Amino acid sequence: MPPASIAVAVDEHLLWVVRLPEVLAGATRAASAEQLERLGAEFDASRFTAYEAMRADIAVGAITRAVIEFLREPPELPFIGEPFGGEGGTD
Repeated sequence: MPPASIAVAVDEHLLWVVRLPEVLAGATRAASAEQLERLGAEFDASRFTAYEAMRADIAVGAITRAVIEFLREPPELPFIGEPFGGEGGTD
């Protein structure tokens, strides 16, 4: 049996057909103690140390400064219809 779907009118020319989820959005099930323990261990393993967070912040700052510096003086681009690049503007 194909999944249920509904039609949503976006405007007078466009109609979206959207599949409905097989499980109700509010449907939940209780987690077992083992699942909660595994999830907690995964969360603890994924956290940054203070040193790693500082290094990541420094790297992001350096990248941001480099991009801003590059954007201060954009490269020269030809006007529409002007030849560019190659030997004598042949590209």
